[in-house]
Amino acid sequence: MNVRVLTIAQKDLLVGKTWGYQGQKFNPVQDANDNWIISNEEVNGCTLAQAQLIGCDAWLTSLPEIPYEPIPSVLP
Repeated sequence: MNVRVLTIAQKDLLVGKTWGYQGQKFNPVQDANDNWIISNEEVNGCTLAQAQLIGCDAWLTSLPEIPYEPIPSVLP
């Protein structure tokens, strides 16, 4: 599965902002390499009007894609 990489400024802009028709919120998380990422579903589900309202319409669809590398679980 691929995800999209964010800068810290981009992450800060998206936190808590709404995308999609059902009011989903962007949820940037960090991967195993400390990259801030969002899913392709978030990118593809955000309408142009929503992206313009947030102020990310110029860069949202051009975020670089990388393979998702989850943070390994630590078992007790």
